[in-house]
Amino acid sequence: MRYWRVLLVAGRSLLLQVAHPVVAAGVAQHSDYMTDPWGRLDRTINVYLGVIFGGVDGAVDAGASLREMHKRVKGVDANGRSYHALEPEPFHWVHATLVDGIAVMLERFERPLSGAELEELYAEMREVGRLYGVRDRDMPPDWAAFRTYFDEFVRTKLEDNEVVRNVLGSLARPVRPPWLPLPEGAWRVGSRPAVRVSSLATVGLLPPTLRERWGLRWTRANELELQAYAGVIRRAVPLLPARLKLTQPAYAARRRRDVHQ
Repeated sequence: MRYWRVLLVAGRSLLLQVAHPVVAAGVAQHSDYMTDPWGRLDRTINVYLGVIFGGVDGAVDAGASLREMHKRVKGVDANGRSYHALEPEPFHWVHATLVDGIAVMLERFERPLSGAELEELYAEMREVGRLYGVRDRDMPPDWAAFRTYFDEFVRTKLEDNEVVRNVLGSLARPVRPPWLPLPEGAWRVGSRPAVRVSSLATVGLLPPTLRERWGLRWTRANELELQAYAGVIRRAVPLLPARLKLTQPAYAARRRRDVHQ
């Protein structure tokens, strides 16, 4: 999660999360994702990046903040089922979507990882999960077990629902960020390339079985277009200075490390 290009899989991860019925109920009843999508995205990214790049004390504080935030997320869903965001299954599932999303992002927009590198990534993300309270027994022990778990979860646990459809709509037609001083017309025109890439990545990188189940159209032409964009991103990002290609927390962590070397 060092690079801004992780945002290319943010929509995919969000869709996978809200396809879980408990996460969907919590988002529908406790989130302002429809009225303040950019604010919610900013808060979510800052919390998770704080866990990863905040140093020991910062990571502990960010993890505690994340759990405290989710303590209030509970209620009864549309089908009369009681839920709580800290239930082990949905709490781990949200973490799992981030683990899988990072691997997919690297494969498509940087380079595929070797088997040993995937094991190392997974071990690191298990530690991240511990920092914000995911129990060891809820996390598969290694990458192979995680892949089996993830694929089976997608096949048997995820649902289509109103929140999934709302998220798909908001990703296809994102509102102008409140901090961006542009007229609405200029935003709609200027954002088209980024929205196009984001839409392709969101739909094209979903597990094919889920995409088919949800009736999301994906053609050979779409796949070739996504591959072309991915090729440009792979070549362009290494040419950027660190302060532009790294997220702010990752850049700050690099600066701290350089100072102490």
